Amino acid sequence: MSQGEGQGRGATSVLDAPTGVVGRTRPRHGPRVTVAQLLAAQLEDSQAPTTRMRATDLATRIPGARAGSGPLPVADPPTSPAPRRGAHRAAAPAPPAPARRTPAPRPSPTPDRPAPAHRVPAPAARPTPAPTAIPSPVTPSASPESPPTGTRTRRREGRRSDTAVTSMVVLVPAHDEEAGIADTVEGLLAQETPEWLEMVGIVVVADNCTDRTVEIASRYPVTVIETSGNTEKKAGALNEGWRRAARDADLVLTMDADTVLGPGCAAAMADELRERPALGAVCARYWAAEGRGLAWRLQRLEYSRYDDLRELRSWRVSVASGAAAMYRRAALDEVAAHRAAGPWDGTSLIEDYALTLDLKTAGWTVGAARGAHVLTHPPRTFRELWVQRLRWGRGGMDECLKRGWTPATRRDIGAYGLFVLSVFFRVLFLTMIVLMITHAIPFRYALIGLIPLGVMWLERVTSMWRLPGRTWRDVTLVAVLVVEDLYGFFLEFCAVVAAWRCLFARRQAW
Repeated sequence: MSQGEGQGRGATSVLDAPTGVVGRTRPRHGPRVTVAQLLAAQLEDSQAPTTRMRATDLATRIPGARAGSGPLPVADPPTSPAPRRGAHRAAAPAPPAPARRTPAPRPSPTPDRPAPAHRVPAPAARPTPAPTAIPSPVTPSASPESPPTGTRTRRREGRRSDTAVTSMVVLVPAHDEEAGIADTVEGLLAQETPEWLEMVGIVVVADNCTDRTVEIASRYPVTVIETSGNTEKKAGALNEGWRRAARDADLVLTMDADTVLGPGCAAAMADELRERPALGAVCARYWAAEGRGLAWRLQRLEYSRYDDLRELRSWRVSVASGAAAMYRRAALDEVAAHRAAGPWDGTSLIEDYALTLDLKTAGWTVGAARGAHVLTHPPRTFRELWVQRLRWGRGGMDECLKRGWTPATRRDIGAYGLFVLSVFFRVLFLTMIVLMITHAIPFRYALIGLIPLGVMWLERVTSMWRLPGRTWRDVTLVAVLVVEDLYGFFLEFCAVVAAWRCLFARRQAW
């Protein structure tokens, strides 16, 4: 897909501002305001119509947050000045913000919400600014674009600057997402940023859309880029948005169009990258959004247990999840130097995992931000879940086979080996049970054999107990064990089929 096939739409006042934003000195004190307020103020300056947004209250559905408590606490470094207006120009008046802000609940958005009287005009073309030095809060002692051969740990960077401003652009690839794009954009507009972080643009990449995604997204103060003829799915949409609107940003936040950021999520991820110079990417902790049905309830429990696993691993992750991930510009530039289209691999079924392996190969590390929470919509039926897990399993195995045994893949290859052993012993156990029944061999029980079963049951109960919004149905599913065991069989069968297709089927399917 060529670079000119997309067409920008919607208001782009923040991206169309004069250059010179990055690296300038900011006042050390100022009120904390939301991105929604400052973007709306910019549109009023340019006499463009705006729509007033209200953030969705996620406090009751995200662990670690309380209703009415505002954004999740993000510890600023000792040298960081007070909060400020994220992207407002100095000339605009800054109204004082209250000490505590309680987001007003809003009804679930529908595709039939009234549109404003006028469309926000598309931005006029402006010259591309010349590349500048990376104005991150830390000054690198050596260029990260050229790490020494064989180096896996990123070098220590110098002491951070107190006045440098870090710019951030958000990329939201969307394909026929009219049902959830409004929630996604409103969650972004409600984000609050510290004084050193500036959200300079929100870009919705409408990829081959045939529904009202473009129409709904254009009602907000964001940039809408339409693509047509893209054959590389999500990776192609991300590369298009990165080339056209995010190459000059210090941080790039990517997220799915069916995901909503929790309070303070963007600031928490940026702060994690600020505190740990070796990180090339950081992802959020994702939870299942509100839903119904057995498939949704089982995935909700699965997400909770996976979050426990991340905590046990000290927030180290195997993949920077595409639901919401933030990248350094230096890391993306280093990967893009070896791929003409952009950092994301269009030939991979799971582009987030492929990019994670590329970052690890280049010497960067990846992790999860403890204070960053998002709500994402899991598959609604077992059929949709089957298609998703086949793609995940096939894509992960393809990437490992493509790269072979390397420092970046050996942990994941080892995990696949343990999975093969687990499946083998499970089949062996079931075979033994069948033979005992068919040959009328009496069963004998030993109390010591119940110890592993008790440990497994206790682990599931404790994990379920930390699940936000749990009900008696969740307690029943975990207590009886059988339903979750059958769900485990289902996931293992998906993985076995994915492995078979990876080894013997040439064609990859999304």
